[in-house]
Amino acid sequence: MRRAFALILALVMTMALVACGGDKPTSSTPATPSNPTQSSKPAEPSQPTEPSKPAEPEKPAEPKILVRTVAAAATSAWGMVSAAESDTEIQGRIHCALYGRIPVDGKSALVPVLAAGEPVDVNGDGKTWRVTISDKAKWSNGEPITADTYMYTFKMCLDPKLLLGKGEGVGKGAVEIVNASAYYQQNGEGKTPVAWEDVGFKKVDDMTIEVTLTGPANATMVMRQLSTSPIYQPLFEQCLSADGTTTTYGSAADKIIGAGPFVLTNWVNGSVREFEKNPNYIFADMIKLDGVKQLIVEDKNTQLQMFIKGEIDNVSLDAAGREQYGDDPRVVTVTSNYTRVIDINTGNTEKPILKNENFRKALYYATDRATIAKLSGDSPATGYCNPLGVAYTDGTTLRQLAAQAGYEPANNGYDPVKAKEYFDKAMQEEGLTTLEISLLCSSGTSDHTFISEYVQEDWQKIFGADKFKLNIDAQPSKNRLATLKSSTENPNAYELGISDWSTSAGLEDPLRYLQVYLGTYSSRNAPFDIYPELIEIYNAANTPENKLNEKVRAQAAMDMEKYMIEHAVSIPTIYNSTYQMVADRIILALDEYDTNLGWGWNFVDIAQ
Repeated sequence: MRRAFALILALVMTMALVACGGDKPTSSTPATPSNPTQSSKPAEPSQPTEPSKPAEPEKPAEPKILVRTVAAAATSAWGMVSAAESDTEIQGRIHCALYGRIPVDGKSALVPVLAAGEPVDVNGDGKTWRVTISDKAKWSNGEPITADTYMYTFKMCLDPKLLLGKGEGVGKGAVEIVNASAYYQQNGEGKTPVAWEDVGFKKVDDMTIEVTLTGPANATMVMRQLSTSPIYQPLFEQCLSADGTTTTYGSAADKIIGAGPFVLTNWVNGSVREFEKNPNYIFADMIKLDGVKQLIVEDKNTQLQMFIKGEIDNVSLDAAGREQYGDDPRVVTVTSNYTRVIDINTGNTEKPILKNENFRKALYYATDRATIAKLSGDSPATGYCNPLGVAYTDGTTLRQLAAQAGYEPANNGYDPVKAKEYFDKAMQEEGLTTLEISLLCSSGTSDHTFISEYVQEDWQKIFGADKFKLNIDAQPSKNRLATLKSSTENPNAYELGISDWSTSAGLEDPLRYLQVYLGTYSSRNAPFDIYPELIEIYNAANTPENKLNEKVRAQAAMDMEKYMIEHAVSIPTIYNSTYQMVADRIILALDEYDTNLGWGWNFVDIAQ
């Protein structure tokens, strides 16, 4: 409503300026018709008239430049390498895919983008699908995107020598492509070689590709899977190392080309990123902005002051900001799809107590989620699946089903007495009298600060300061994430670590959200290999006969969650909420915040 009022006000002011601004028009009185019966006086000699002033040229409209801040420098403009928030701020502006989300009538909609239409079920069994690429699909430099573009893209993303961190997901996610994972993993120990010709990606003609799945799926699932941005082959070949094991593609502005709404024109890492509108974007007529400027500003208070001065168009509010500006009409509040958890590195050989189930339960029940949530302005998380995750097509969420099932502990899982009992038992089983543990967190993230500082104080009080000490290891977000992910190679990389899971696929399929806790998940943050039961539940729900059965999959997600709580696989803490102030000049593209598209920042307009 505030946005509508701002727009109306802007229009009214514009009309007023048209009526009152500029040179006054020369008033002319219509000539009075002559009356033949009236005697006329001799005409007065005409006076010379002053020459009219030339009309002043219209002042050109100011370019519409959206100005935002991000808290950290980026590492890659290519999504196959990194999905950190600082990177996706670039990736989401310059890339698009065969299918993606755009605003339609104020709502987020999954639509064909580079594709000419929805995928077509070739045989009627849901296993083989054809996609025609739009003849309007072009790179930002105007070159066409074809079937060859996508065949090269799929092959390089799954390349077994490159082993890109996000590569395997190209062939396995909402659906699974035949032999894609086997091709990606084939160089691993004990793996069988797989030829590219045996992978379920095929070229039909110059503008058509075909994908073959391991089991049946519907068109929406296929569209969600085919969300990989294409690779510009000439540049990628230049960036590929001689041995084909590394690439610098996406590491600088001149090492990436996209087909999305904007073109990255300037990238000074740690300082600024600038974008210009891409006239070759397939929905270019929907882009109202002329450009975007992103400033790297880590300090939250500095960001807030920049917003107050009108230097940036939105700002995220931390707890102090929410207290000061909570009633400001420019504040918008949304529950994000982040679940903050404390991962437990059970593979750490220096602290074998981390594998002890009683110790993990002690940490679970010693975590006062309600107080942490109150401090941070979020919601307490007893379970793992985000409240926004929908289990049934009628809109029923998994959290609603979990409440009916009743497997979540009372009092948000906070029970200091039970926690102390588990702690004492674990210490006795491990033969310890004192214990010192380290918690890894992000230094520039307020939620991490609230979690780490509160549990440090509360855990030591519950377990006894003479027996237990918790150290906080605060690192920049990029370093923290790298440390977490290195644990699969270096078991002693960390002990406890705060993770931030926001798997967008889980918003429509809770099982996809929980796959990050499986030992088989390639980008996991902890060695979850000690829980084969979770893999069994997950795989049973992903058989061909269950792949499309939402009730079976929802039950499997609840079974996984119940097991994870009972065995304290990790420690859920809060469901994150975000609070932002948005400048009055911004006309948002969506009526409501969407967890997949956000506020649709690429599609916003600026009131002149």
